[in-house]
Amino acid sequence: MKNLIYCILLGLFLWSGVQFHLHAQNNPYRIHDSLYIEYKKVLKFRSTPEAVQMAEALYEKARKMGDKKAECIALTVPVNAFFYGSDSAKLGEAVRRLQRVARTNGYLQYYYFAYNNYIYWCLNHNLSLRALNLSKRMQKQAEKDKNDYGVYNCLKAQGYIYYARRDLDTSIKYHKEALDYALNYLPEQDASLNYQRLAELYCEDGQYEKALAYADKGLEVYKTETNRKIVLLEKCRILFEMGREEEFVKLYAQCREEMEKTGKVSNHDLDRLDAYDALVRGDYEAAKKHAGNKLKVLRLIAERSGDYKAAYEYSQRSAYINDSIVRQIQSEDLAEMAVQLGNERMKRVANDLEKKNISLNLANTRLELEQTQALADLERVNAENSELALKNRTLELERARAEMDRQKSLMEEEKLISRNRITLFIIVTVFLFVFICMLGLYVYRRRLMVNRLRRKNQELAEAREQAEASNRMKTQFIHNMSHEIRTPLNAIVGFSQLLATPDSGFSEEEKNEYSHIILHNSELLTTLVNDILDMSSLESEKCTVHIAPCRCNEACRTALNAVRGRLTDEVELHFHTEVPDDYTMDTDEQRLKQVLIHLLTNAAKFTSAGEILLGCSLTERPGKVVFSVADTGPGVSPDKVDIIFNRFTKGDLFKQGAGLGLAICRRVAEVLHGEVLYDRNYTQGARFLFILPVAREEKQTV
Repeated sequence: MKNLIYCILLGLFLWSGVQFHLHAQNNPYRIHDSLYIEYKKVLKFRSTPEAVQMAEALYEKARKMGDKKAECIALTVPVNAFFYGSDSAKLGEAVRRLQRVARTNGYLQYYYFAYNNYIYWCLNHNLSLRALNLSKRMQKQAEKDKNDYGVYNCLKAQGYIYYARRDLDTSIKYHKEALDYALNYLPEQDASLNYQRLAELYCEDGQYEKALAYADKGLEVYKTETNRKIVLLEKCRILFEMGREEEFVKLYAQCREEMEKTGKVSNHDLDRLDAYDALVRGDYEAAKKHAGNKLKVLRLIAERSGDYKAAYEYSQRSAYINDSIVRQIQSEDLAEMAVQLGNERMKRVANDLEKKNISLNLANTRLELEQTQALADLERVNAENSELALKNRTLELERARAEMDRQKSLMEEEKLISRNRITLFIIVTVFLFVFICMLGLYVYRRRLMVNRLRRKNQELAEAREQAEASNRMKTQFIHNMSHEIRTPLNAIVGFSQLLATPDSGFSEEEKNEYSHIILHNSELLTTLVNDILDMSSLESEKCTVHIAPCRCNEACRTALNAVRGRLTDEVELHFHTEVPDDYTMDTDEQRLKQVLIHLLTNAAKFTSAGEILLGCSLTERPGKVVFSVADTGPGVSPDKVDIIFNRFTKGDLFKQGAGLGLAICRRVAEVLHGEVLYDRNYTQGARFLFILPVAREEKQTV
């Protein structure tokens, strides 16, 4: 509770410091800049005895410079310093001085700051009756001064006083009045902590729904992130107390995440929530670790773990402590009342004693003369005793000298023994060190040999795998090529023999058809050889690209014309562009056409009816040119999408081709700093995207 009061006082002080200011100053308190620098230095030593002296020097300097607000600020330092001590007299003197200067200079916020400090000091020292009387006096003075800041803090202080006296209902009443007063007369005040305090009190009183409502309201009106996190922690606690553990776990995780990023605000509350979280997870040991000495949390842990005996003991201890606090507060209040009554009685007795003191003074004078004579006799006796003490001291010095000589001889012997032990220890240590070094060197060299052997074995294994992979690739390549080349060659040879046969009796239409078949298979064979050569060129790192301005639409139309003859009559070929005809981009035009022709040829191969659409867009991927080839064919099955760009991979094994077209497209796209992708979202067939950057690339060799 003391830590909470300290935070409240500090907040009130900082709030008051920024509400009233001098003009034309560049610091939060609007005082002279040189005085502000001195004040910051004083704050560094506020917990040391030097702080009061430094504050006094700052006050004198402010008085000479005529900065009245700085005078008040300087006098807050002794008030804060004595607040953390137990000297009521020094604190009272510092409070009265600050109040006098603050009222004279016209800065009443510091007058009520001093009042507030004294009230909370009394409360921290269990002088709740004195604190209550002071708060009532402070409220009357604030209402007389019409000072909203003073009235607000009086109401809040009375709420804390009645809470300390274990009167929850009255405490809630005053905290509500403080909240209403702040909302009506101090709109700039951050009311989130007022809502948090009321939520805490209602939770302690068992009115959880009201507590949750006040916590939610605090999260709506907060003005600083620190206050928001304080209210969040309180809401976490309320959710746990209500038994809404799933919501508690979610909000607790959010609090933990935010505090790891921005820092903690209350270790006390966070430890309690850590214990609650461990309790929800069933980790009772972790819960006890985080609970510390919080009896309520320990009792709850004992109940959930089935240790009802411990739960009963914690409950008894908690009740005993609460009763002890109440008894102590009551005894302090009774003592305070007794002191007040005693002061009145002492004033009456003092008058009687004053009369008796006059007659006693004469008797005291005679006694002083007799005491003077006795002191003279005592001095004489003391002189004789001093002489005897001097003789005794001389004898003690002689005995001490003899003892020192004996000790010196013993020390010499011990040094010799110690020297021999050190020599033996050094010899043994050197031997062990040499042995360990030799052993370490042997282990190190053996480990090097083992690692070298392991690396050699790994290199041999990798070389063998590469050789086997190359052999498999060569076998696969020969198998694929023998099959793909044999099919068009058989067609060319067969139909050529038919045409070369004399008197075959074929009509002109049949001869033209056979010639067309021979030409088509020749083109297939040429395409196959060109694909192999292109793939070899691209992978040999000797492929040269020439970057130059290129008209996108013109390149697309050229690619369309190149594949138009490969389409059946049932397939329509369309071109859609969002790019103006005069738009140019910097790329290798031949490589661009090569990719488009491959993509269109692939679409023609798998589309027996419908349409093929070539598109060009600048908006599909901002900052890039996107060429798309979409068809109405069967598309690519999901299990083959990730492998269709591999070499010698075909979507349909029964279709003509070596499976190199898409692999060549992707390699050319990489050379041009672009990419070729399959559009997984297209569902009417297959759609491939060829994406190139708009930015210019210099001529390069890959």
